Amino acid sequence: MKSVAKGNLLQLKDLLTRIQLEDYNRKSEVISGATIGQHIRHIVEFYLLLISGSFSDTICYDQRKRSVQIENDPLFAIQTIERILSGIDTLIEENPVRLKADFTTEGTSVLFINSSVGRELSYCLEHSIHHQAIIKAGLIAMGLKDFTDENFGLAYSTQRYRNDSCAQ
Repeated sequence: MKSVAKGNLLQLKDLLTRIQLEDYNRKSEVISGATIGQHIRHIVEFYLLLISGSFSDTICYDQRKRSVQIENDPLFAIQTIERILSGIDTLIEENPVRLKADFTTEGTSVLFINSSVGRELSYCLEHSIHHQAIIKAGLIAMGLKDFTDENFGLAYSTQRYRNDSCAQ
């Protein structure tokens, strides 16, 4: 799982080496007025919370810092991804953790859900793929389709399905 998550993050890093600052920060109606940088920040902060929470035994994705620097500066986002790549190596997937979450808009119902570091790593990976699909839509709308390959933002099960369908 670690190598798959790291491979996914390397896809993001590759995109960040290609995209221009103005495109990284350009708002797009196609992605609800957000920027590529905002989606990158969102992905990256989930991984950061996983890594830090794995040491405290509680992970709370609701407590994102919403770093403007990650959101606005692709070079800083690359540096943060490099830190995450190293941090993933420290994870012990079998370790139990508790997911702390509140699924209300009022913030009045905190839940603790038993999980494991490996399960949360898989969640971060799936979450990243989902946001990569949104990023890809934004890139296509900006005329930057060639910044990613055909599998960017595509679930691994969908890739397998497509590969099997083409082989028949």
